[in-house]
Amino acid sequence: MTTDILQAKAPKSTRKRGRPSGCDINKTLLIANILLKYPEGLWIRKIAKKANLHPNTVSNYINTVLSPLVEDIALGDDEKPILRVIRLKPSIYEKIQKGKSIQELIEFSQIIKNAGKLE
Repeated sequence: MTTDILQAKAPKSTRKRGRPSGCDINKTLLIANILLKYPEGLWIRKIAKKANLHPNTVSNYINTVLSPLVEDIALGDDEKPILRVIRLKPSIYEKIQKGKSIQELIEFSQIIKNAGKLE
């Protein structure tokens, strides 16, 4: 009788569980727009507080998706800096003044980054 019960179980769902893989474009845009408002730059913790995100999340997005668009000024050791001030590169501000959106710049930087991986 127990073998009948085991055989009668429905197959497991093939649907993925948990959060989707990859970066969230909304979080990326949120961080980028905060940096856009502060051209002098902000600490990682200040960005995290303004975005209502964990500092590790902000740091991860800055080190990956936003890395081509930002300048990272670190005080202290390269491995574990005491303070990191992040700001958008001056060329990004110029492109935004010429009419490009921050989302277009992020998408373009991802295309360039992925093209480099193909070579």
